[in-house]
Amino acid sequence: MVVGLETKYVRLKDVMPGSLLGEEIFSLDGQVLLKKGVSLTTVHLKRLKQFGIDTLPLLVPLSQQSAEETVFCAHTRFYMSNQHLLVEEKSLIWNAKLKEIFTLVLQQTEMQDSLALLNRKDESLYQHSLTVAFLSTAIGMENGLNEEPLKRVVRAALLHDIGKVVSENYNEGNEALGNDHTWRGYNYLQTQRNLDPLASIVALSHHESLDGSGYPRGIKANFLHELTQTIAIANVFDRLTNQRKKKPLMSFAKALEFMLAFAPKRYSSLCLSAFMMCVTFFPTGSQVRLSNGNYGVVVAQNKGLPHRPIVTMIPQGIAERHGEAVKKVDLAKDYTLFIH
Repeated sequence: MVVGLETKYVRLKDVMPGSLLGEEIFSLDGQVLLKKGVSLTTVHLKRLKQFGIDTLPLLVPLSQQSAEETVFCAHTRFYMSNQHLLVEEKSLIWNAKLKEIFTLVLQQTEMQDSLALLNRKDESLYQHSLTVAFLSTAIGMENGLNEEPLKRVVRAALLHDIGKVVSENYNEGNEALGNDHTWRGYNYLQTQRNLDPLASIVALSHHESLDGSGYPRGIKANFLHELTQTIAIANVFDRLTNQRKKKPLMSFAKALEFMLAFAPKRYSSLCLSAFMMCVTFFPTGSQVRLSNGNYGVVVAQNKGLPHRPIVTMIPQGIAERHGEAVKKVDLAKDYTLFIH
């Protein structure tokens, strides 16, 4: 009988030689260290430890996962794929701090149950929630929040869209106020007595704007919790740049410029500036395609302008045949070009 396999994340110290790798492992600059399906050796495990990797995706026989295992696996998979998003000078310290905060938050049973529900009903929505939590926490760290407020941000960001998967019964009694996912999420989280009240507030308010043009209540800045905008900015950015319901995507650069056009009318300038200071869209060493059709390699970053790094152009066609000199372009100075 053929036994099905699934990917399960296991702490490196518990991995035995001969285990099968469940996903490709990448370095911080995007290079493939090990391919999916490789049989791990003692040498592999030693090297991975040197790279600072402490958790591995393994192929194991199918099993029933608990809520805790489901959440841990999904979070670890996301974390390993997205730790390059932080700017280089913050990456080492901040990634460790982010991982610590997420781990503390995910130990709460009510969080595990709600997130397992979200993951089971809509995996892409769960990935969106993880991205929003990751980016929101980075914004909070850039703005100087300490551990307790950061944990509140993580909890609220992870559950901000829970209303999209809970039963419509959570609309009951509030028909006059509205029946969309913001109210459903708020009503559901109000029943979770051991969860931070901020989670329900953010579930209700993450589509509100500072000028009162948002929904569901159309309230203005002075009625919004100060941490709501931190999460709202991360939410909008991920919605604009990730595929949702076949809607056209924006590039990172266009999404950021779109958001800047609406600050400070809709979005907090403080939070948006913090976002721009702490993330990198195109890691140094990555290959990119420019709006003129040429390709290049990112060689340096411009602080506070994650969408406009310094790029070395790769000679192509006639230029390549004639051995023309490599050209360096600073996208912070040349606004005629942008990265697709």
